[in-house]
Amino acid sequence: MPTFIFDAVNPNGKTVKGRLDAPNEVSLVNRLSQEGYVILSVQAVKTKKKGVRLRAKLGDLVLFTRQFSTMINAGVRIKDALQILSRQEAFTKPFRKVLENILVSIDGGMSLAEAFDEAGIFDPVLVNLMQAGESGGVLDEALLKLSKFYEDSKRIKDQIRSAMAYPLFVSIFAILILMVISLFILPNLFRAFGNVKPTGIVALLMNGNNYMVHHWLSVIIFLIVSTVGGYYFMRTPYGVATKAFVLSLFPPIKKLRKLETASSFSKTLATLISSGVSIMDAVKMAANSTSDHALIKTVPQMVDTLRNGGTLKEAMQKSKYFPQLLVEMVGTGEETGRVDEMLNKVADFYDEEVSVKLKQIVSMVEPAMIGFIGIAVGFLTYSLYQTMFSLENGAGQFRK
Repeated sequence: MPTFIFDAVNPNGKTVKGRLDAPNEVSLVNRLSQEGYVILSVQAVKTKKKGVRLRAKLGDLVLFTRQFSTMINAGVRIKDALQILSRQEAFTKPFRKVLENILVSIDGGMSLAEAFDEAGIFDPVLVNLMQAGESGGVLDEALLKLSKFYEDSKRIKDQIRSAMAYPLFVSIFAILILMVISLFILPNLFRAFGNVKPTGIVALLMNGNNYMVHHWLSVIIFLIVSTVGGYYFMRTPYGVATKAFVLSLFPPIKKLRKLETASSFSKTLATLISSGVSIMDAVKMAANSTSDHALIKTVPQMVDTLRNGGTLKEAMQKSKYFPQLLVEMVGTGEETGRVDEMLNKVADFYDEEVSVKLKQIVSMVEPAMIGFIGIAVGFLTYSLYQTMFSLENGAGQFRK
């Protein structure tokens, strides 16, 4: 059914914007006229094929859920709160635009959860908690839980980024050194000694230098397109899955990733269960939020176990994915009726484990990278020495 955006004057004399589905424009006008609206303009929404959509930035979600919760708790109407937040420059411009579109959807008769779901950039956890908060009249509490959930996720990601900053800096510095040698030192060296054919790694660097000199525009375009494309690709679900697969190829990082997945799954599941989401839906959403394909593949089996009357502990145990500590803590939570509390405790434990493992990996990566760069520089120096020796011999023979 086509969707239309309209401007109208409501029965109270206030100009409003809305969004409604109707068979055609005439049906929409008749329907609104019967409800006492005076139509000012109607415009059909062009249907777009659903493609890969970017996910909302974690920083935006943290700030939005915290401020939205505070406003709702203070008694501000939902539409007024969203309108205020859509003007906040603390959010990115695309996020503010999404909030404006959500306002239009709410004016068109959608619920808050439906409007956020239609936006397409929010994860199912946020949408379902909003739906649970709306139906239970505790939207501010649901938003507060979301805020804490996103803050914890951001804290872990910030720790990982901070730990990887030094290795990344060393890698970039090494690449810059190679570029300086290739673009400036080697060409001057060969010009000083005459036209002698280089060999080995020096030949490779010279070939790279010649290509960049003669095709500099295509190199710049390639770098810009690769950087921008890679940035946006990594924000899509496919990019997240690709990054997770590449990292899983390294055993220490694979172990760290599994700990991070266990923590993320536990926190998400605890947040959903405490908000009244059904256990089967909560398990699906918690698994999907981790972007771990190995875990996602176990979801149908876990749901079947729960559907047949099994406990969450049994479902997790049969999946053979989760650490035994997490499984036992869930079992204890089910026995005492405090599953969400136990999940939060075990998530805190895994967060600490992630921090420790991350420090251990960085402590191994730093000397390894320094050693690798030292070997590369040593080999390059040796190659340059050999080349200079050959050039000098060639120049001496030429003088004779």
